[in-house]
Amino acid sequence: MMRFIKYHPQSNTYVIEKRAFFDEDLILDGNVIVGQDVNFWKDLRVTGSLELGKGSIVRGNVKAQSALICSGAKILGSIDTLSELVMLDGARINFAFCKGDVYIRPGCAVASVKAEGTLELIGKVTVKKVEPLTKVVVRAEE
Repeated sequence: MMRFIKYHPQSNTYVIEKRAFFDEDLILDGNVIVGQDVNFWKDLRVTGSLELGKGSIVRGNVKAQSALICSGAKILGSIDTLSELVMLDGARINFAFCKGDVYIRPGCAVASVKAEGTLELIGKVTVKKVEPLTKVVVRAEE
């Protein structure tokens, strides 16, 4: 499992190579950059920031300090972040819980969002449910 992962000690960052797959829960203490088209069949938990690569899929749940979900990436379970969550064009998440701000770019889809900060919807996005007490800002695409 660790053969797909490189570690950069100076920045405390793990880099997961593209097209890797993990059939067990993956728990990493630090920041994580996930390459393109990586498959996680279970949960992914990181203590730092997460950058989920283009086209990657997490079938379980995700926990991170902050997260950038790249275009076309999917989280079939939930994501839980302590600071911000950014979804790039075409990303899909089932349930998003965020203690900070959430930014959702055009073409993204989320079944349910709860943000303690601001939920910013940019352009045409699909959000089925926004939990109560979530402050929403809607902006046109730049």
